[in-house]
Amino acid sequence: MTRPDSLSKMVNSRNAASGVHMSNEKSKTAKFHVTRRQIVITLMMLICFMGTGIGYVWSNFERTQIGYDLSQLKKEEMRLEEINQKLKLELATLKSPRNLERLAIQKLGLSPPKPEQIILLP
Repeated sequence: MTRPDSLSKMVNSRNAASGVHMSNEKSKTAKFHVTRRQIVITLMMLICFMGTGIGYVWSNFERTQIGYDLSQLKKEEMRLEEINQKLKLELATLKSPRNLERLAIQKLGLSPPKPEQIILLP
C-alpha cells in the first residue's frame, strides 16, 4: 500500500480537519431478539401475577360479604332475643295464679270453693 492510497483512505474514512471518523453507512442497531423460553417465562410470570391479583380481590370481596352476613345475623339474633323476652313475659303472665283465677272465673264459669267443699288430707 503506497502512501497516497492510505492517505486517500484516511480522507475518505475520516474528516480531514478534525480526524473524526465519518461514515455514511447505516449504523448497525441491535435487533431485539426474544427466545421462546423468554416468552414462556414472561407469560408464566404474568399469569402468576394475575392469579395473585384476582385472589387478593376475591378474598377482599369474600371478607366484605362475610361482614355483611355477620351484620345481618346479629340483627336477626337481636330480633329473636327480643321475641324470646316477650314470650317469656307472656308465659309468666299466663302462669300467674291471679291470671289463672281470673280466667277460670270469666271463661269457665268457675267460682272460688266454699269452705265445706275443701277436704284436707292427713
